This record gives sequence, C-alpha cells and structure tokens, in this order.
Amino acid sequence: MNGLRGFAVVDTETTGLLPGFHHRVAEIAVVHLDPDGTVTGEWTTLINPDRDLGPQAIHGIRAAEVRRAPRFEHIAGDLIELLRGRVVASHNWPFDAMHLHAEFERLGVTSPLDADAGVCTMRTAARAMPLRGRSLIDCCTAAGLPPMNWHTARDDAMGAAMLLAHLLQRFPEAVRTTEQQLRVSRWAWPSLPCGAAAPAHRTPLGQVEPHFLARLVERLPHDDEPQVDAYFAMLDAALLDRRISASEADALIELAHQLGLHRADALAAHYSYLRDLARAAWSDDVITDEERHDLVTVAILLGLDPALVEAVLEEEQPDRARTASPGVATPGGLTMRPGDRVVLTGEMQLARAEITQRAAAAGLRITGSVSGRTDLLVAADPDSLSGKANRARELGIPIVDEHAFLRVLQSLPMAA
Repeated sequence: MNGLRGFAVVDTETTGLLPGFHHRVAEIAVVHLDPDGTVTGEWTTLINPDRDLGPQAIHGIRAAEVRRAPRFEHIAGDLIELLRGRVVASHNWPFDAMHLHAEFERLGVTSPLDADAGVCTMRTAARAMPLRGRSLIDCCTAAGLPPMNWHTARDDAMGAAMLLAHLLQRFPEAVRTTEQQLRVSRWAWPSLPCGAAAPAHRTPLGQVEPHFLARLVERLPHDDEPQVDAYFAMLDAALLDRRISASEADALIELAHQLGLHRADALAAHYSYLRDLARAAWSDDVITDEERHDLVTVAILLGLDPALVEAVLEEEQPDRARTASPGVATPGGLTMRPGDRVVLTGEMQLARAEITQRAAAAGLRITGSVSGRTDLLVAADPDSLSGKANRARELGIPIVDEHAFLRVLQSLPMAA
C-alpha cells in the first residue's frame, strides 16, 4: 500500500437489482480508510433517480426525500474525487460496481469499475472467518462489530469499512490487493465539476417535517375576500387519501402563491373547508365515529387544532329550521365507481396481481399507462418520481397510496 491514499469503501442503495432494467442508484456513501484501516472521512447523499424507488420496504428511502436531491450527474465530480487514488471496496462489490459503472456510463465517463476492480469484504470475510451467513450483518456480527442502521448507504458503508479494518488488522493476508485493484487506484479519472449540488440526507428518525403552512408568508389578511375556489378544489384532490404528500404540499403552496394567499388566508380557507366537510357529514343527520375521526384527521392535516372539530360539528348540526346544504368537501374522501380506470405504479406491499384481481372483482379497470381517460393513479409512494406519476400530475389525475385504494375496494360491492 506504499504511496496509496488508502481505501474508499462504497455502498449504494438502488431502485432494483439490474441497471439493464433501468434501475438506478438512489443513495450512495463513501467512507475513507487510511492504509492501516483508520477511518479518515465519510460522505453520503441521496440521489434523485428520476423513477420510482423500487423496494422501499428494504431501503426505507421516501420519494419526498429524493425529490430535491441531486441527480447523479450533479455529484459525479465529487464522487470521482472521493475515489481518485484509492483502492475501492464494498460488501458485495460486484453489485455496487455494476450500478456505479452504469451511472458513469450514462454520463459518457469511462470507469474501471468492474466485478474484479474492488475489494469485496463479503468474499474476504468468507475466506478469513467461519461464517453462518454472507450478509453484511452476519459478517459484522462474526467480527464482533456493533450493530448499525442497516440498509442505509451511510451505515452500510461504515459497517463495511469497520469490517475491512478488522480484516486488515486480524487477517492481513486475506486483504492482499490485486494488480487489478491497484490499477483502479491509478486510474486517470476525468476532472468533472465538484460542488455542483449540496448532498441531501434522509430525514432523521423521529424528526417531523414542518407543516406546509409554515412555508407560506405570514402577513395581514386581505381587506377583500380572497378567491379560494381553486384552492378548495386542490385540497379536495390532495385529501382524497387523507394524507398530504410532499408533492401535494408543494402544489398547494404554489397555488396559494399564485392566488396571493398568505398564511392567515390559507388558515381561514382550511377552517372553511373543515366547516364544509362537517356540514356535508351532517347531511344524513347522523355523525358516526368514523366521520368524526375523519374530520379530526383532516383538521390535523390542515394544520388546525383537532379540538375545533367538536365545536364545528355542534355549530353545523342541522335543526328543524334549516336543511344542511352540501359543502365543497367530500365526506370520506376517495370514492370510485365501476368502470373507473386505475393505473398502478411502484412496488406495492400487496402483490400487484392480487390488487388487480380485487379491483377487477369490484368492476374497476386496471390499465398499464396513464392517459386523459385515467381516473386514479395508485402509487406505492404518492410522491413517486415514476413516469406514470409525473404524467398523472401533468393531467391533474389524483394520486393515492395503496392503503387508501384498498380501503375503497373493501367498501365496493363485488361485480356480478
């Protein structure tokens, strides 16, 4: 290792297994070790893959987190400098090499990253230690290393780096570098712009993002009554599945700005919307526990005190002197009718074939692409970056999550 800067230990989280199926890197981390195995630095970022995120139940990355993350071309220069002059390594190196090679290839950058170019801690650990399994968790456990937040690029890269350091100290013969690995450390990488975009990171566990109203300007209300019909319509669409995704929050903020709504205006509109929803719920003169819970859910989503619900329900309760007038809001949110066209996108928790079968039994039509005739897009993640989701947003087609759609299916009678 004379003259070398050390190791660059890499981990990638991807949208799937094979670049040939258009799977992309969604998160990458690099941990630097000196030649003796001491950690000297680390770097990580989420990456916008311009597609759905695939197995989110495994890697835990949300589309809301990558929507504003840099694309690979924006961090390629930084990544090259992190790899330059170092022996590369990872746990299951051929997998990471395959995806990184494909990402560089998309940019027209020739890289030396093939299956034999890096130190694979999975193979090295198997040679050095008796193991029950080959996973990073199994290898780190066998080496007596502490547990990490597995399946995040940063912690997986750090775990692999600590494993490599353990092997360097305890089993140096197993980590003897090959000529091909040394060739990578001497590779003449091109000089690409660095610092083109700031790294983006996952939202820390337990941290709640500020309510979207906090991003609106706080000013005095208008003297005149603001025109909020368009804003009400967008609230209807956003609240179909009784959640407001990051994409929907962005759209609501953009529309509020276009309409000249300040924070006080939006809060007043939200209060009016809740009142309309309560009025509609009273249309049959009965408020069920489900309707009351629904109103509380909406109040919280709109940044209102949920304690307001009982007062609003009492004020809007119809009496003999008046009849409840229909409001702009829809009780219960999402409704569907036989014949409606539905498109699915993303890797659902329930098998797609099962969802399709249930939908067909309820008289709905599952189609493969989004068009002007599509009634609903069901997404594994409502902030999905898939082409289907982007097209649905362009056409104003509602996007809901899998759970909301399955709840609606349960309420629909089976088709004859």
